[in-house]
Amino acid sequence: MSQEVLMSAHHIKKHFPIRKGLLLREVGQVKAVDDVSLEIRKGETLGLVGESGCGKSTLGRTLIRLYEPTAGEIALNGKDFRRLSGGELRKSRRNIQMIFQDPYAALDPRMTVGQILMQPFEIHGLLKPAERIAKARELLELVGLKASHVNRYPHEFSGGQRQRICIARAIALEPELIVCDEPVSALDVSIQAQILNLLKDLQEKLKLTYLFISHDLSVIEYFCDRVAVMYLGKIVELAPKDELFANPKHPYTQALIQAIPRVGEGKKKMKRSLSGDVPSPINPPSGCTFHPRCAFAMDICRRDIPRTVGVDGTDSNSAHTVSCWLHDQPSLQQGV
Repeated sequence: MSQEVLMSAHHIKKHFPIRKGLLLREVGQVKAVDDVSLEIRKGETLGLVGESGCGKSTLGRTLIRLYEPTAGEIALNGKDFRRLSGGELRKSRRNIQMIFQDPYAALDPRMTVGQILMQPFEIHGLLKPAERIAKARELLELVGLKASHVNRYPHEFSGGQRQRICIARAIALEPELIVCDEPVSALDVSIQAQILNLLKDLQEKLKLTYLFISHDLSVIEYFCDRVAVMYLGKIVELAPKDELFANPKHPYTQALIQAIPRVGEGKKKMKRSLSGDVPSPINPPSGCTFHPRCAFAMDICRRDIPRTVGVDGTDSNSAHTVSCWLHDQPSLQQGV
């Protein structure tokens, strides 16, 4: 697999203002994404996992500028993606697409499937009208539907079929990067497997790169190459998939993995379970935001934000990184 970086993000923040009163004065902020740095490499599937409310979907939408970042830098193919606007931004967006969680809400019920699939070409001024309908038929067949379905409306399809239509729309402009925001969580388990296999096949055929967002570690383990674990707006651990599941370092990652149901292990007691809920991003805990739920919390965890360090003692450019005081021994020894 190529190690060339397709998209990189450095110190990304996305804070939503809280406004109250007649004058709608800002009285606080929701820190949905708070200082995230990561790289997405060409041809890979980078998984983004965490509990509901941790900021996964917000990060995905911020990276492709459906939400404008509050701070930070984003580069796409080495170019400053944040500075693009107007025609340049529209042209770059042909290279990035998104598959949303709810296939029922993602499709306009007033448009036929053919109109939905031709719309990207109309927006970007590509192909002649006759070529657009031919392309729509081709896309339907590529995702396992019939070309004759172009004249049907979304309500005539099942949930799995609608998600196939959403996937067809996402690949229409031949993008390099697709952000998959919980693309199978709204589907039956048997349909989930079909959609995941379809995404894998399309990745191989079309040389796609995925940012795959999910709260389901079983899906992440099956589908992804590398995994970033997110907690309350921050990446707390990032590693190759096999390494992460075999040797998780952050207490939060360990608890998530141990919570995965395993056949024949129903009566076994989990070694480490999470207690309580994710704190509010309006007023996150001081220091390490995970410390109120961590069995290993120390005084420094309550006081100072941990650095991102390599688990092998190297810097944050290591293949396996973690943000936890348990693994930042030099800083502990130096008293920070």
